[in-house]
Amino acid sequence: MGGKAAILLVLGFSLIFLVVTQYYGGLSNRAVDNSTAYYVEANAHQLAVSGANVALNQIFLDGSWSAGYSNVAMNGGEYDVTVNNISSTLKEIISTGTFQGETKTVKIMMQPSSFAKFAWYIGNMSSKTFITGDTVWGPFHSQSALNIEGDPVFFGKVTSLKGLNPDEKQLAKLGYDPKFYGGYESGVDVPLPNNYEFTDQKDACIDGVANHGGSSYFENTDVWLEFNGDGTLTYRKGSGRDTSTYGPPTTIDQSVFAPNGVIYVDKGDLYVKGQVKGQISIVAGESSGSGSGNVYVYDDITYTSDPMTWDEETNNYVPNNSCSDMLGIMATNNVRIMDNDNNNKNKNVRIDASIFCSKGGFELENINMPPSGSLYLRGGIIAAKEEIISEVDNLGMIKNGYKKYVVFDQRMLLAIPPHFPSTDKFEIVSWYE
Repeated sequence: MGGKAAILLVLGFSLIFLVVTQYYGGLSNRAVDNSTAYYVEANAHQLAVSGANVALNQIFLDGSWSAGYSNVAMNGGEYDVTVNNISSTLKEIISTGTFQGETKTVKIMMQPSSFAKFAWYIGNMSSKTFITGDTVWGPFHSQSALNIEGDPVFFGKVTSLKGLNPDEKQLAKLGYDPKFYGGYESGVDVPLPNNYEFTDQKDACIDGVANHGGSSYFENTDVWLEFNGDGTLTYRKGSGRDTSTYGPPTTIDQSVFAPNGVIYVDKGDLYVKGQVKGQISIVAGESSGSGSGNVYVYDDITYTSDPMTWDEETNNYVPNNSCSDMLGIMATNNVRIMDNDNNNKNKNVRIDASIFCSKGGFELENINMPPSGSLYLRGGIIAAKEEIISEVDNLGMIKNGYKKYVVFDQRMLLAIPPHFPSTDKFEIVSWYE
């Protein structure tokens, strides 16, 4: 009986070891299979990514490129790339990598990079400065030196081509303490096109008038505009600041007036105020000198709802996605805060818009305006020159103009006012794998 038990015990252990060995053998085989499958999938994925990057480089070099690639051999596999022009401003890149029968796909969406992505962009600061009390929430760039006089605060990334003025050692010596909470980087080159002309905006406006029943194109006249907050606007035509010489006012639905979303004044000035509902761009285009091609803000110009709201949890501004209003203000020369009772005498000025000045800047109409309140801009300013918004005395106190309080409208990272100028370079807006 003892011998039989021993034999059964040996057979039992042998069977157990046989089962365990077979299990671990199968596990080992599956591990090899999994490793091989991962290797194949990883190679297919890398081929798709490589094809996408090659195509991206071609588009960055030539924005009109759309030839794509077919059956390009690489590392034992191949990739294919298709470029689809979804619209005049949106490209889709589909890159497919194939390796040992496995296929992976990468899909990328691109659009032209817009100047509307800046809270504050200045081509040339000259002798103008950012002072104590100036606050900018959002991306900031100076295509010259960034001039500091006091303790301005920057909550977004700050870049400049030619450093800080004074430099960091001199800032400390002078007792200036600018805050760069989003970081600061020097040597960054983001050029503004020389003598930018609003050709695209003019063409869009003329097309809206000629082919879609619009009436928003004006020539050799000044125009006063008031947005009424209900999707309508009121306008008058004439000359100069004195509206008593102007024609009678006309009130019209904004979408009927400007079906392509552009109001264009050729060789004239625009005067604007009110509450914008919807999406619109206003342009003071070609000028016959500094006497035209300007936009005057003669009272607050805002949206029907706040584009940015304060979030107590993050202690930061966040986009209000329920706000669909958007305004672009463009001028060949300057956008000016008008010297009148609406804007001065210790009053604040509120502007919701992205502003673009191709040759001039954003300035006071009268640099001797008394010290007022603050300029609250929710959007951005892009200008060839930094002009005077405020002047300070020897004690750093404002003697003329406004403190600047700028909150970048983050919605403009993905959407922009109609026909707002672009940098002519594409940027990636989505990457799907």
